[in-house]
Amino acid sequence: SAPEGSCYIPYWMMQNLLIEEGSVISITNVSLPKATYVKLQPQHVDFLEISDPRAVLEYALRNFSCVTKGDVIQLPFNNKNYHFELKEVEPQD
Repeated sequence: SAPEGSCYIPYWMMQNLLIEEGSVISITNVSLPKATYVKLQPQHVDFLEISDPRAVLEYALRNFSCVTKGDVIQLPFNNKNYHFELKEVEPQD
């Protein structure tokens, strides 16, 4: 647990927000609709060699509480990290 007035966020989130350790940020709690559709673009062809990529994606995406079009996310599988750009997300708002 972080001291009052502070928060700990994962390194990947810091990278997405373009911030460094010790940066001052403002946090607002909001309610978002559940995504019903995402279109992903793998950043490397290696992911297409997995035997059931759809099942891997569906399982891994459950760990994300929020995604945004244009983000690049990392999904670990079999001791390897795969990166995907989110090309479309629905609902949009």
